[in-house]
Amino acid sequence: MARRPAKKKAETTEPAEHRAVVVGWTHNGLGSSIDLRIQSTVSQQALEDHQIDSHHFLMTHNQALLLAKYLLDATGQTLPQRVKPSIWRRFLPKRQK
Repeated sequence: MARRPAKKKAETTEPAEHRAVVVGWTHNGLGSSIDLRIQSTVSQQALEDHQIDSHHFLMTHNQALLLAKYLLDATGQTLPQRVKPSIWRRFLPKRQK
């Protein structure tokens, strides 16, 4: 009886780490999710040669909110406070542009 060849163990490779500079982003609402597209490039020369990578990240609204809060905290910034309109502004009709 012939022996089967031994099964090879699946090689575990670590995911590649991508280092680049963010040059743009967009988002599209998908109901309960958000498709965040981040554009990046690895160098000024690559940017001049229009070699821009796009990465799509599908996330829930809660994940997007947590990412926004993390970035605000990491940069030491806060959201601008909304100014409550005066009582006169609330009763006057809005101006047409």
